[in-house]
Amino acid sequence: MMSEIVGRMGRVIVSRLEPNEDLLVAIRNIVRGSGIKAGVVLSITGALTHAVLQKFVSGQKQIGVVEIEGPMEVSGHGIVGWVVSPGRGKEPFGVGRYVDGEPYVHVHLTVTTPTATLCGHLMEGCTVRSNHPVSHFTIMVAEIEGVVLNMRVDAARESEAKGFGVYHELCKVTDSQDR
Repeated sequence: MMSEIVGRMGRVIVSRLEPNEDLLVAIRNIVRGSGIKAGVVLSITGALTHAVLQKFVSGQKQIGVVEIEGPMEVSGHGIVGWVVSPGRGKEPFGVGRYVDGEPYVHVHLTVTTPTATLCGHLMEGCTVRSNHPVSHFTIMVAEIEGVVLNMRVDAARESEAKGFGVYHELCKVTDSQDR
């Protein structure tokens, strides 16, 4: 059964990243610093010297991680919210190195090198590249007002779902509630 909540577009944060910044860390910092509880990564546009992507391994059901050396052009989009994983503490877990109470970033990133184009989930280790004194690597993150998006890790559901107790929890927030 589908879950649905209606929110509205709020602020749009436009950020220029500097050379050698980690793309995923930068997005987490934007979400944390702006107090965004649910949002959309509208655009990621620029170049990287190195990329790390999580993707399915060809012909298998498992998830793998690939590293790509640049230079490469990138484009991306996704969603942001918060990690809720009671009982796990502050130790990073999973392939995404999630941490309870920290920003959740689910971005699909497409990278194009001179010889290949790949798409996968953005991972730490994607390093911003620029040939110019001032970078033109730009990302845009829009806040969705009236909604909280949690990436919830539920130990009870892990056992009943054969290890997949991870889901997106959608919460409606009224203007009088603390977001």
